[in-house]
Amino acid sequence: EDAVRQAAQDLHDEGVVSYAICYVFSYMNPTHEKRTAEIIRSEVQGALVSLSSEVLPRIREWPRMSTTMLNAYLEPILNSYCDNLNKGLDTATLTTLQRFLMQSNGGVMPLIGAASNGKTVHTLLSGPAAGVQATGYIIGEKQGWSSIVTMDMGGTSCDIAFIQNSKPLEVTEGMIAGRRLDLPALDISTISAGGGTIARLTAAKFIRVGPESAGAEPGPVCYGKGGNQPTVTDADLVCGFLNPLHLLGGKTILDRNAAKISFEKNIAEPLGMSVELAAAGVLRLINARMADEIRVQAAKKVIDLTEFTLVPFGGAGPVHAAMVADEIGIQRILVPPNPGAFSALGLLCSDIVHDYIRSEICEVRLLTPNHAESIFSELEENAKKDLKLEGLKGEIYHFIRELDLRYAGQGYEIRTPLSGQKTEPIEKSGLIELQKRFHDLHHRLHGHSAHDQEIEVVSYRLRVRVPVPKFNLNAKQLPTGTATPIEKRSVSYDGKEFLKTPVYARESLTTDFIEGPAIIEQFDSTTVLPPNWRAKLDKFANIIAERKT
Repeated sequence: EDAVRQAAQDLHDEGVVSYAICYVFSYMNPTHEKRTAEIIRSEVQGALVSLSSEVLPRIREWPRMSTTMLNAYLEPILNSYCDNLNKGLDTATLTTLQRFLMQSNGGVMPLIGAASNGKTVHTLLSGPAAGVQATGYIIGEKQGWSSIVTMDMGGTSCDIAFIQNSKPLEVTEGMIAGRRLDLPALDISTISAGGGTIARLTAAKFIRVGPESAGAEPGPVCYGKGGNQPTVTDADLVCGFLNPLHLLGGKTILDRNAAKISFEKNIAEPLGMSVELAAAGVLRLINARMADEIRVQAAKKVIDLTEFTLVPFGGAGPVHAAMVADEIGIQRILVPPNPGAFSALGLLCSDIVHDYIRSEICEVRLLTPNHAESIFSELEENAKKDLKLEGLKGEIYHFIRELDLRYAGQGYEIRTPLSGQKTEPIEKSGLIELQKRFHDLHHRLHGHSAHDQEIEVVSYRLRVRVPVPKFNLNAKQLPTGTATPIEKRSVSYDGKEFLKTPVYARESLTTDFIEGPAIIEQFDSTTVLPPNWRAKLDKFANIIAERKT
């Protein structure tokens, strides 16, 4: 204990305000971690302490330590954020029954409990998760699209996710900034492909796009905020995809000439090519990168993209979606009504969701139903306490039980659902069925199974879901007939030939097809249809674009 006191003081003297504690077997017995936290708080007033036994009480100390460290990094920031947000909402007299914060798993948590009990790290991928959750709920569950690839392209990155059977795929392990993050999250892959991604020449005179980004400040050259390196958005503007007078409904004017000068100086002139060809080359590279990421992730998940629909959102997603779809052979894209704000809509499509885990290794054949039931009951009691502390007392909640299973001796587990809720206690027949389910999952994921091998339980998982009112989706009565373009603009898809391309206002579209090449403009985004595509509105006012055969 004296060593802990000394360490706390030394770290405090170095300016440390947030502490991560991870003892090797704390997932079995958290007593020492809790005592360490008490000592630190007594020595350092206002110290924030993250315990691995609260953040991730499961085996393997390195992933547990890494996840706990990430929680400790984030806790001071999220504490301040939540406090300022609450005060701001109060000052603005915006009162609601409850305030929520998005989580990486596609659910929300009450704002009051977001920065406590090791929950901070659950928000780390909340931004990308919101868009995927919106897609799964609105376009998947409510509109009936079962197989979807999402492409969330903003200013600095592109986030890729898959939806099967109208449900987003999930993971329980991942990496972020080189650190392990072993928490349930929607399965999202992020690459450096955004509107602000910078293009430059390598020493060998090859065009390289990214990973550096101009961000929002100074942003692309065409924004006129001091950026001097050409970006993907500058290339979109040079090729005619973007209207320099239309960004955010004309509130932001783009400088096409500045974008061309930047391409001329940094890429076109050194390579002895036209500005337009240089810009088209940058777009081809960035589209190929996004297509490659989708292709690689689909292969890892054993997904055949033939019947999938690409759903782009974010401000830049619809600009590039059809060209990316061409690269990977996807025949259809769906652009939601407000792609630039679609991720925010995900906040209105989510239940309150909390995940709990506890590790205890045991062969399934030796596991008794009573013992398994006792562990799940303990996790459920913890969930009920958390919900009560968050002000959720009379709401209906649902428990979902799962087990992490492996063949004896394996170094990885498979998350396997257990049929048996609180109203259906675990029975021996349920454990037998569980083993069959594991064999099937292992074969589907890895191509083989071993029915003669012993199966081990490694961890018990519990998810509690509290349903909340969600975004109400209604079909619309939309006009028919031929849409009328508002203008024609010179657009190049290859940097060589410019085509007089009709430009449509999105609000003028109908349920009848318009033929590509075409540009569709709206306040928060632009949709580009290459010559081999056509598009119309469906009954939910989505743009449905199809490749022409």
